Amino acid sequence: MLLAIKTYTLRSLFTFALLAVYFSAYGQNVATYSVYKLERKIGEERCTTRSVAGEQLYDITIETNDRGTPLKLRASLTLSNSQIKYSSAGQTSRFKTESIDTMVSSAGGFAISNNGSIKLKELLVASWIKASKPPLLQSAFNKAGIKLNVLGTEQALIPNKELIVIAIEGVNSVNEILWTDNEGHAVFLATCDTEGDKREVIDNSYISLFKAFNQKSNQYLINAYAVHNQTLGKTYRRMAITGGNVIDVLNDGHIMYNTLVLIEDSRIAYIGKMDASRITKDIKVINASGRFLLPGLWNMHAHLFHPDYLKRELLSGVTTVRDLGNEFDFITRLKAAATSSMLPAPTVHNAGLIDGRSAATLGSMLASGDKEIKDAVKQYYDAGFDQIKVYSSIKPGNLAKIVQEAHGYNMDVVGHVPVGTTATRCVEAGMKSISHIHYFMNALKWKNSTFTIADNRDLLDKMKLRGVVLDPTLSVYALTNDPKLPSYKRLVKFFNDYGLPIVAGTDNEGTIANELQLYTDAGLTPLQAIQTATVVPAKFMKLLAQTGSIDFGKSADILILDKNPLHDIKDLKSVSTVIKGTLLMKMPVSK
Repeated sequence: MLLAIKTYTLRSLFTFALLAVYFSAYGQNVATYSVYKLERKIGEERCTTRSVAGEQLYDITIETNDRGTPLKLRASLTLSNSQIKYSSAGQTSRFKTESIDTMVSSAGGFAISNNGSIKLKELLVASWIKASKPPLLQSAFNKAGIKLNVLGTEQALIPNKELIVIAIEGVNSVNEILWTDNEGHAVFLATCDTEGDKREVIDNSYISLFKAFNQKSNQYLINAYAVHNQTLGKTYRRMAITGGNVIDVLNDGHIMYNTLVLIEDSRIAYIGKMDASRITKDIKVINASGRFLLPGLWNMHAHLFHPDYLKRELLSGVTTVRDLGNEFDFITRLKAAATSSMLPAPTVHNAGLIDGRSAATLGSMLASGDKEIKDAVKQYYDAGFDQIKVYSSIKPGNLAKIVQEAHGYNMDVVGHVPVGTTATRCVEAGMKSISHIHYFMNALKWKNSTFTIADNRDLLDKMKLRGVVLDPTLSVYALTNDPKLPSYKRLVKFFNDYGLPIVAGTDNEGTIANELQLYTDAGLTPLQAIQTATVVPAKFMKLLAQTGSIDFGKSADILILDKNPLHDIKDLKSVSTVIKGTLLMKMPVSK
C-alpha cells in the first residue's frame, strides 16, 4: 500500500521568522555545517552573513575531500529589495565545476545554482515564503520553475523544538529534502551532488543527530517517490502479448515469430504460437504485432543513491539492478520498498560496501581488522544483502579475510582492486567479480603494445576456473573522454573471446543501451552484448531458473521493441513497452 504524505500549513511564526532571515541585519554571523557523502564526513560549508548599506551579504565556502580529491567552491550572494547579485566558482564534484557571476532583478525569481549549499536552500525557502508560497518559484537564471512543498513537521528529534520538512524540486536533477527550525534556519539537507552521489549537509549544532535526520530523510524521499509515480504504469494480474517476435537470448538468438505470451501473477504462464482461443475476456491484451520481445535488462553496476534512479532504470528498459555500494540504511529501506511493490521499481540486488581507512575512504562501513570485518559482513548478511563489495582502501592483507568471512555466509565478494594489490591477486584471493576494466591493464603481459592469449593464459585460466566475472563499465571511460578507451575496448573483446563472462553495468553513467553499444563497438555481436545484460548476470546471481530470458515459469520482465536489436544494437533505444511483473509501462512516443 502506498504511504500517504500529509501537507501541513506553515505557521505564522515560521513565515515571519523566514522573512527575518531574508531581510534582517544582524551584523556579521558565521554558520558552519558538516558535509557528508555516504554517511562519512568529507568537509564543511561555512557561511558568513553581513549587513552593509541595507543589503544582506552571504559569503559561502564549501571545502570537501572526496576519496582523496580536494574540492573547493566559493559563492557570494547579495540581497536587496530590488536586485540579487550572485557569483559562484569552484568544483561541485570531482568531475564538474561551476562559474557564475551575474546580477538579476529580485522580481525575476531567486538566484540559486546546483552546488549543494545548504545555506542557499535556506534562502530559497525564505524567498518562497516572501512570494506567498507560489506553486512554482521561478529561477532567476533560466526561468525554470522550482517547486517547494512542506511534507510535514517533526517534534520528536529535538525536545521542545518543532522542525519543518520541505521537499525541493527543480534545483537538482532529483528532489531534495531540507529540514528547518521554526526560526527559518536550515538544519539538515539530503541531496545528491553533481556526480549523482548521495550527500548530506547538517548544522554542526546537531551532528549528534545526524543518523536520525538522515534515516528520516531517506523515508521521506522514498514516500515522495511512491506518491509521485503512482501513474508511471498500470497494474494487471493477467496480460497477453499478442503477435510479437520473441528473441531467444539464452541460446543462439533464434526468433520465434508471431507468438502469444501469457502473464499471470508476474510469471510467464504460456509462450508459444499465437492462439487467440487462450485469451479470455479478463486478460489485458497488448498488441505486439511486428515488434520484438526481449527479456528485461540488468544493470549490474548501479548506485541507487536516490529513489528517482529507480524510475530512470525502468524507463531505459532495466528491470533488475545490482546496487554496488550505498548507504546501509538507505538501500535497505529502498530495497524493502521495491520488494514490497510499494513503488514502481526494478528488482534490486545489493552488495554491501566495505572500505579501509585512508585519506580516500568511501562510506562509513570500515574493515581494518578482524573484528570489524566480521561485524561488517554479518551486518550486511543479516540485512539481506546479496554480496560484499570491497573498495579501494582495503588493505591487501585483509582482502582474503573478507572473502573467507563472506563465504561463511555464502556471499560472493566483488568490487574494486584495492590500492597496493593487483587484479591477479584479487582473483587468487577469491573475488568473484572485478569492476572497471582498467584494473586489468597492469595485470596482463604486454608485448609491443599488444597482448596475446599465449602470454596471458595463466591469468585467463585462473579466472575461468574460478568463474570470475568482469564488469567493464566502459560508459564511465567514454563519458570522461578517457584516452585509453580504445585499449579498454580491446580488453573487453579479448576476455569475451576467451569465454570469460562479462556483465553490463553503467556505474550511473549513461544507460545500459549505451554500455551495450560500446561492447559492439569493441567487437562483440549484438547478441553477445545483450547476453551481458540478460542471461549472464542472471546466471552469475544464481537466478537463471527464474529470470534472464523469456521462458515458461520465469519472471515476466519483458521489453517490447519497435525494431530488432540483433540487427543494430542501437535499436535497444526503441523500447515501446516495459513489463515488470504485473506493471505495464508504455513509453512516450518519440517525435
